[in-house]
Amino acid sequence: MNNGARTTDQDYVRVQARYRGRLGVEVGIFVAVDHLRRAAVLSPDEEDQYFDIDDWFQTHLPNPPFYEDGNSIEAVTWFKTPIPAAMSERIDVLCRILTAHSVPHDVVTTDDPGPLIYEDEFQAGIIPRVRHEQTAMPEGRKLGPTSAGTKRQFAQPATRS
Repeated sequence: MNNGARTTDQDYVRVQARYRGRLGVEVGIFVAVDHLRRAAVLSPDEEDQYFDIDDWFQTHLPNPPFYEDGNSIEAVTWFKTPIPAAMSERIDVLCRILTAHSVPHDVVTTDDPGPLIYEDEFQAGIIPRVRHEQTAMPEGRKLGPTSAGTKRQFAQPATRS
C-alpha cells in the first residue's frame, strides 16, 4: 500500500461510461460492459468476447486487495500509462461493445486522479476526491447476477444454441 504520496511523474487513464454507479463516480469499462451482459443485451459473440477479455484480465492483471472485502473503501482503479498493447487492444474491443449499444463513454487521462492507496505494475487504486449521486443506467437496462472473478458461469443459456 502507498500513503498517497506521488514519487514519480506518472499519467493514469480510466475508460468510463457517462453514468455513475453505486460509488458515486462514473463506472469503469468492465462494469459498464458487465451491466450490458447482466441486462441480457449482448449478442452471443459480444458476450463471448467479454468473457474472454474478462478472464484474460483476471489472469494478467493483479487484483487489488481492496476488492477482497467487496471494496468497502470504495476505491476505483486507473490504468498506468503506457498501457501495454495486449491490454489496450482488449480495452478497445470493450469500447466497441459499448459503442455498439449506444453507451457513451470517455477515456480520461490525468497525472493526479486522487489519493493513491494501491499500485502495481499496471494500475493504481484511487480514492475519488468527489462523489455524486448515482445516475440511471442506460434506459431499459435491468441487471441480472454477477460475482467476483469470472462471469462466464452467468452466460445466457438462451443465446447458446
